[in-house]
Parts: sequence; structure tokens; C-alpha cells
Amino acid sequence: MPIFFYIPAQYLPSAERQASWTSGQIPELLGDGKAASAQSWLYQTWAEIRNSCDVELVTEIPREGVVVTLSNHLHQGFRAGTAQFVVAVAADFLPHPGAQVQILQNPAHARRLPGTHFVPHWPQPNLIARDPSRGRAVETAAFFGDPNNLAREIADSAFHQLLLSELGVRFEIREAGRWHDFSKVDVAVAIRDFSRARHLGKPATKLYNAWLAGVPLIGGSDSAFSAEGTPGTDYLVARSPGELLRQIRKLKETPAKRQAIIAAGALRARARSRDAVRKIWLDICQAVIPSRFSAWKKLSPVRRSLFWQSGRGACFLDRTFRS
Repeated sequence: MPIFFYIPAQYLPSAERQASWTSGQIPELLGDGKAASAQSWLYQTWAEIRNSCDVELVTEIPREGVVVTLSNHLHQGFRAGTAQFVVAVAADFLPHPGAQVQILQNPAHARRLPGTHFVPHWPQPNLIARDPSRGRAVETAAFFGDPNNLAREIADSAFHQLLLSELGVRFEIREAGRWHDFSKVDVAVAIRDFSRARHLGKPATKLYNAWLAGVPLIGGSDSAFSAEGTPGTDYLVARSPGELLRQIRKLKETPAKRQAIIAAGALRARARSRDAVRKIWLDICQAVIPSRFSAWKKLSPVRRSLFWQSGRGACFLDRTFRS
């Protein structure tokens, strides 16, 4: 029995980009909002595992069978039918109470919701690692992402000028078409704000990419970073613009510390490479989902009713599937 990956037609990649995927050439993942999430989480996953797993891409939600989709592709009042088993990928959205299983992109978030599953976001396609010939140089710091996700104090040109004048380091905000290219970058910066917010709904993708690229990352208080990495060992933390400046200075003036962070990140990167994430998804589709589906089918109508009446409470969900 196939597992259906449901993407509304308007969020599919273009025909040209789909042809690139199916021919084995991974295109850059561009776009924003629902389209970007659908292509990153659903289309990319389907394309990566389709030759090793019985999965089918559909543009209408099937009335029966196992369906994997984004929680945001389900309307507000949706509840899985009696013949449906729905796995909702929350991505940057909220978990959906109408699905039987939730997949979350932040392990700290998943720990707060028993019965959910953490699955790491795919690393950036076609990632180009830092050029080894740059050696110990610390001349360029860069942010890879939507400018709206960069602390305004860092995005300000005044900070860029201060960084250049004090440390001789240029700061770049990379556009989407260059998110994969770390070849001339010496420090990656990923700080959403200095509020110490945990950002439970956000993934640690920027940390994975930096590890894989051989570039030290300076992050903020994101719970995904601290859940996946170890501050001070495989990445650094800055909680103010001044601390960010000091951390970059440390990397520039202490080559041994910089190299130790890169080496520790390289070890962690093995578990978050494209091959590693593919194996995680294959396990989800070949073992986890079938097991959950089998347990669901064995539930009595009364227990299924209680499951839905609970408002999809995560603790109840966990007890239901474990009992």
C-alpha cells in the first residue's frame, strides 16, 4: 500500500524543476510561504525516497489510505475520515488537531508534545563547502536566509560598518539563490533576535548547513540549536550585538578555537547529511507510520472517538498508541 504525499497543485514546483528532480539534478529550492514549505518538506522528500519506498505524489487528498502532508494544507475544521490516516508535517506552521500523527522540525518542540515525531529538515541542496584554500582567514560573515529572520540590529548597515572597521570583516545577507554557497564565507550568523525567545517552531537547518560546509556558526537562543548542538563546542551563541562582535573576534584571533568548532561540527554533520535525513524518512515511511497505522486500526470506535474528543491532546495520543 503506498503512502500518499499530498501537495495542492498550486504549490508544486514548475514542470522544469520537477524534471530536474526526476533526472537526479537537485534544483535550488526557491520561493516563500506555503510553496517553499511544500517543496522543501513534501516534494523534496517524495523525490528523495521514491526509488526506495512505495510513495505516491498526489494533488488531491485521498479519501482512504495513509497521507503525508503539511498541517497548513488541511483546512481548519479538517478531521481524518474513518478510512484515512493522516501524518501532518507542521514545518513552520502549527500542528493540526485533525491528523493522527504530527511531525515536528524542532526536537525541543517534539519533547514538549509526547507522541509526536521529530524529523530534521533537509540540508540545503547542492551545498558548496568553504574553500579550504581560505585557511585561517576570517574576512566574511554571512547570513543565509530570509532577511525577516535576521535580528534588525545585525541587518543594520551601522553594524556592518562597525564590524568592518573594528575587525576587517564584511557582512553579507545572502539572497535565496546563494544560500547553498559557503565557498567564500568564514563565519555564518543565524540570530533571529536578541529577545532570548526559544522559537520552538523553527528548525536547526542553518546549523546543519554550517556544519556540513565547514563554517563556524554563531546563533541566538533558538531551542533547535541547543537541542541539536552544544553551545561553545560545535557552535557559538551571541545574545547581543556586542557579544556577536566579541564572538567573531574570538574566531578571528583564536584559530585553534575556530578549528575545534569546525571539527566538532563535522562530527555532528554526519547525522544531518542528505543521506542521513533520507534514512530517517525511509524509517518513518517503512516502520514508524505503518506501526502507528496498524495500532490505529486496532483501536475500538470508542477509543477513536475519545482520541478526537481530546482535541488531539498530545499526551492522550501517546497513551492511545502505546496502550
